[in-house]
Order: sequence, then structure tokens, then C-alpha cells
Amino acid sequence: MRRIHWRRRKVSAVVLASVLGVAAAATVAIRAQDQFALYVFVADKTGVPVLDIKPTDLTVKEDVGQSTVVSVSRFGWPLKVTVLVDNGPKTQSLLLHYRAGLKKFFEGLPPEVPVSLLTTAPAPRFLFKETKDKVQIQKGVTLITPDDGLGRFSDALYEYSKRLDEEFRKVSAEQLPPYLPVLVSIATTQQDGSHVQRDLNQDMLKSLRKHHVWTTMIMVQPSREPAEPGTVPSIDPDDAQTSELANAVYQFTKGRYIPIGQNGASSLGTTILPDMAQLIASRYIKQMMQHRLILERPAGATGPMKNFSLTLANNPGAQLVVSTDGQIQ
Repeated sequence: MRRIHWRRRKVSAVVLASVLGVAAAATVAIRAQDQFALYVFVADKTGVPVLDIKPTDLTVKEDVGQSTVVSVSRFGWPLKVTVLVDNGPKTQSLLLHYRAGLKKFFEGLPPEVPVSLLTTAPAPRFLFKETKDKVQIQKGVTLITPDDGLGRFSDALYEYSKRLDEEFRKVSAEQLPPYLPVLVSIATTQQDGSHVQRDLNQDMLKSLRKHHVWTTMIMVQPSREPAEPGTVPSIDPDDAQTSELANAVYQFTKGRYIPIGQNGASSLGTTILPDMAQLIASRYIKQMMQHRLILERPAGATGPMKNFSLTLANNPGAQLVVSTDGQIQ
């Protein structure tokens, strides 16, 4: 089993507000203005998660004094992974790389994480949906075949966002969704077959951000057919439309954007998708093994915190990753 290296947002046993951003007014109200929640993942100096944390182990301070740790409870926020694949025209040469990369990707995910796979041409279609069955997953990957119809990239994103809207429609603004959605899209820069509408794309972007979707947009630039001597190369209308939308998703959700040329498509199987699986596995461990802290600020404390610090006792060299919304990256 590969060891997970804690590379991102690693800090010492004392956590400062400048690192966390918790000094801003983004803290989550619990019962009154002087109580709020923080989410903390703790690993010891060897990288092993610390699961037994008591209120007396923690000291939380700001300029005006020390906060009271009202409660500490284990908080596991699971993940669900959805992969979209463009299988439209000009993807025949990508098929081998799609399959090699996706097989390694799904093999690298924790077995407890449900996964879905859709192709987008000639319309968004599930090859498998929310399964943990390794046999079904590997069989589904082999079913990816190119289609003569254009991939419907915009439609696939919109339909995904609407499924989340329906699933989470009873989740209030003060609650977290029952799981963190993870979206990985492998698209090409060729023309989108969707009936693109600006309003629908705006609704899609708002939904992805509202539901805390962790996005990775992988954009493949297919090779163009060489032009006849003395002629202008053929460029399809709206050829850059998908990359523009993918870039908007990346920026709006603060996700990842990975552009590659067709000559570099082999990296889907050698680095990009295996590395993405490892990132998801690392995040899954932290999401499932974090703690939820309910804190009460010192008497008279108002407004944003200043010089916030969180100290863990009796665990020298501990690594703490803290968030205000349960998203432990």
C-alpha cells in the first residue's frame, strides 16, 4: 500500500489565523454569535491520524483572550466521485490512454468511495453509477468507445449540477451536504455538441460552488489534420468553447485545470489520473478522520478574530489542518 505524504497545508501544533483564514467573518454560527465550529484533521509526527482528541487537549486563543472548547466530536465527511469523458469525434486515438488512465485512477481510489462514469457523446450516458464494485468499474471502462456525434460537454455539466440540486434540495444553508462531490472531467477542445445557453451555464456554476464540488478539468487538444499546401488549416466554429467553460468551472470552484496536447495524452495513464487518485485518497482520509470543534469566544469578543491560534497538547510535532467548512485539503 502506498504511503500518503502530507504535503498540502501542513502546519505545526500551533495554527495561526493568517494560515487558516479563520479570522475572517466566515466562521459558521452554531447557536449564538459567540459560538462557532471549526474542523480539524490531526496527524502525529509520523503521519498517522490522531483520532482521540478531548476538549482539554486543545487551547484556542485570540487577542482578547482564550476561547472555551465546548465540544470535540469525530466528523467524517465522505466523498463521491463522478468522471465525465468526451468520446466524440477525433477521440479514437485517445481511447487507449483513456482506458489505461481510468483503470489506474479507479484502482487508486479508496474502496469505500462510490464512483460513477459517464461518456458525453452523443449525449451524457452512465456506464456505471455510484458503485464500489471493482469488476463493474473495470468492465465499464472497457465500454468507452468513440461516437460520431459531438460530445455534449456543457449539457453533461448542467445535468450533473441538477442531480446535485435535487439530491441536496433539503439541505439547509447552515448544513453541509451528506457527502463532498468530486468531479473529474476529461474533455477535448473540439466543438461542443450542446445547445449552449448562458443562463444554464451560470446556474451550473452556481450549483457547483454551492455544493462544494471539488473539480478537476482535464482538457485535451486533439491534433488537427494537416492542411493542403497553400490552404488555411480547418478550424471548427466554437472550437475553444469547451476549454473556456472548463476554465470558468476551474476558477469558480477553485478546482484544478490541466491542459494537455494529444501528443501528451499518454500522461493520462502515467501521471495525471494516477496522481489525481492519490490526491483524492489523501483527502478522503483527512475528510473521514477529522474532528468538529464547537468553540465559545471570550466574553466581549466581537467581529473577526485577531491573532488566532490553536494549540494541541501532549503531541509534539503534530500536524494540524483546519477549515471553517469541513473541506480538509
